[in-house]
Amino acid sequence: MIAEVYPIKRMPRRFDVFDYEIPPGMALVRGSGVRIPFRFGEMRGIVARITDGAGRGKTVKPVSAILSDLSMTDAELSCFEDVAFDAAQSVSAVLHATIPMPGKRQTTDLRTSAPSNLRPPSPLTISAREAPLISQTVAEMSERSEAFVAVPDLKRATVLIATYRRDNPDKAILVLAPNVRDAQLIASRLPKSIVATGAESQIERSRRWKSWRSSASGLLVGSRMAALWTHPNLGAVFIVRSGHPNHKQDDRNPRIDARFVGQVLQNRLNTKRFHLDVTPSAEDLVQFGATNLLGPTARPETIIADMTIERAGSPHPCLGNSLVIEIAQTLAENRRVICAYNLKGVSRRLQCADCGHRFPCEGCGGVLAPYVATVLCHRCGRTEPLPTSCPTCHKTKLQPKGFGNRAVAAALQSAFPEATVAVLDRDTSVDGGKDADILVVTRHFTENVFDPFQPPDAGLVAELEGDRSLFEPSYRALEKSLLNAEEWRGVAHACRAKFLIQTEMPDLFRNALSQPEKTLLDDLAVRKSYAQPPYVRSMTVACKSDEPRDQAQKIAEAVGAIGLVSPGTTIHKGDPIRLSIPLSDERAILQAFSSFDDRYIIDTRPLE
Repeated sequence: MIAEVYPIKRMPRRFDVFDYEIPPGMALVRGSGVRIPFRFGEMRGIVARITDGAGRGKTVKPVSAILSDLSMTDAELSCFEDVAFDAAQSVSAVLHATIPMPGKRQTTDLRTSAPSNLRPPSPLTISAREAPLISQTVAEMSERSEAFVAVPDLKRATVLIATYRRDNPDKAILVLAPNVRDAQLIASRLPKSIVATGAESQIERSRRWKSWRSSASGLLVGSRMAALWTHPNLGAVFIVRSGHPNHKQDDRNPRIDARFVGQVLQNRLNTKRFHLDVTPSAEDLVQFGATNLLGPTARPETIIADMTIERAGSPHPCLGNSLVIEIAQTLAENRRVICAYNLKGVSRRLQCADCGHRFPCEGCGGVLAPYVATVLCHRCGRTEPLPTSCPTCHKTKLQPKGFGNRAVAAALQSAFPEATVAVLDRDTSVDGGKDADILVVTRHFTENVFDPFQPPDAGLVAELEGDRSLFEPSYRALEKSLLNAEEWRGVAHACRAKFLIQTEMPDLFRNALSQPEKTLLDDLAVRKSYAQPPYVRSMTVACKSDEPRDQAQKIAEAVGAIGLVSPGTTIHKGDPIRLSIPLSDERAILQAFSSFDDRYIIDTRPLE
């Protein structure tokens, strides 16, 4: 008998299983963990199949041993196979990226010991007014196999998970957060939760993986790294802040999206799947349907300021009259103001007024943003002295274009001289603006500073440039703008503050914030007419090569192979090339990719 085994090793996408002889008396099944000889040593593997025969006509080595602490069910292994196929990667590579390598010295019985991250949770409370709505939502979730649930912030999401766990104690629960901080905040409020974010040491990660799988009804809170930490008794998968791009591994293989993994777990393990976020994405509407959209909860008072009118007579182009009035009222009530403005520096960029030179970054080609005495590239971090003349025409008439957060903060300080104003972004310390009356913040604030469990005493949260994402060259522009606005409105909800958004398209935001589902359905109709996702499958293909001629030849070969299996695929030139694939041809394209060598960089679910 022959065991076909997936080595747990980073293997090229074209590699499948390796054959090993099963020694007499050794009982193996699909999913058994084994130790196998491989090249000049040994490694771990997972049995894919048991077959008769003599190893494809070759002399094969025997399996060395069965690993009692490494095994999975047929359905669990199918999850890895489905994800590997969809990502155009070998199953071995996905197993290697997911299953932690055990430490060389393990003196504790990991099947019974508790992981070292378990600690008494911090208190988790919710207002009496909100509690009935949470209970009602959980009851509706328990009747469904999947749902999108609108929640204004991480605290309400955590309360919902805790309530669901209380009402469904017999099944394991997997909670996936977009980053380490979110996972730690959630876990700090959930009793007996195991945290897995990738920030742990190799030995500790292996310890937590085994503790999770050996628990009958455990609770795992992790980042996308833990998306395939399957469990034989998995009852529900929660994907928190489901619209966040960090749920996708975007910069190296295997390029796996935790949201797709959630679908695979639902299909293969019969688990329930819940997306939690401030507002659904267009894909959420397609996947879940109108009947499985739950929420939203009550939102704070919202003011939509029309900047086409309000700039007239205002103290600064970024500060509308409504904003100035609301800030004055909030400060009079001795409460703080949070102004969201996601552009750093004094202005957006410099430009020569005579020849139009735009001062690109010499390191990466990005835009150099002016500060007081320097220019800084926010892409690669390159810093240079503030130029005094144009390097092209040598003239000195340099014009700042747009406004950075430093310029906005200066305008606020001028408008409210008795208030303290501080900028809070990645380049400034948290303590620097801790006690300021007015904070000018970027997205760094929501990702790394804001704690919804202990929100600041803010009376007003204002998004100063609600239209910015609308002009991005992406079919997701409207969706991103709505998500940004709802995230800042969620901050206001946590602070029990008013929310104000400045826009030149007030009707769009008025409709989007009151009826997000209708706005996204209209957006989906437009996408369908232009053959955009989710009505086609988008993928990208690039080739890494030191020789431009070889790179062009390999791309031409890829285009030819794609055209043979899917004549209906639209190929958009560029680096990488972008494919718009008819949904009926997805599997054919993915099957073709399985024969591509690893010089091709393939992203089957690119972020747009």
